[in-house]
Amino acid sequence: MKAAELVVLLFGACLVWPLLAIANRPALVFGVPSLVLYLFGLWAAIVLVSALLARRTRPPEDEP
Repeated sequence: MKAAELVVLLFGACLVWPLLAIANRPALVFGVPSLVLYLFGLWAAIVLVSALLARRTRPPEDEP
């Protein structure tokens, strides 16, 4: 299994309802609901990991 496939499965698992229910609390963190912080944090992690994987798996460029 490739690293990209594992990342998709991992982040997909983080978006299922039982984990979202854990983050869905009536508490506010700096005035922002915890579920919103969880989703934006997860989104940022997806972008960061995807960028790192894209940089790592890019084939070497030919130099003249």
